[in-house]
Amino acid sequence: MAKPRVFISSTYYDLKTLRTDLEHFVRDQGYDPVLFERGQVAYGSESPLEEYCHREIENCDILVSIIGGKIGTNSTRGHYSISQAELNTATESGKQVYIFIERDVYNEYRTYSHNREAQVNLQSVNDKRIFEYITEIYDLPYSNAVMAFDIA
Repeated sequence: MAKPRVFISSTYYDLKTLRTDLEHFVRDQGYDPVLFERGQVAYGSESPLEEYCHREIENCDILVSIIGGKIGTNSTRGHYSISQAELNTATESGKQVYIFIERDVYNEYRTYSHNREAQVNLQSVNDKRIFEYITEIYDLPYSNAVMAFDIA
C-alpha cells in the first residue's frame, strides 16, 4: 500500500525552520511529506509556478496549512496569497486538512474578530487579510482541525 502523501503549505522564508521540522515529523510517522522547496513538485514552463503546487495537492491525501504573521506572495487566483489559495484547493477537493495558526496571530485574531471596525496597529501580522482569511476558514461549511501553536 502506498504511503499517504502530506502537502505542507505555508509562507516560506518566515516558517522554513518549522517546515523542516514538520517534514521530519511527517516522515517519522511513515507518511511522505511534499514540500515545494525539496523538489517534490514537478514544475514546467506552461503555467505559473504556483499552478504546479495546486496540481500536486490533487495527488496528496492530506494538506497541513501553517498560518503565521506574513501574508506571502499574491496568488494568480484572486485576492489570496499562494498559501491561502493552496488551502482553498485542498478544501475544494475534499482533502483532509489540518490548520495550524501561530499563537500570537491566533490571539490577535480573536481581538480583531471582536473589533473589526476599530483602527488598531497590528502586532502579529503584516496584513489584516490574514485575519479575514482565518474568518473564512471558520466559516467553512464543514469542520477542519484548527490549532494554535507556538514557535519555540
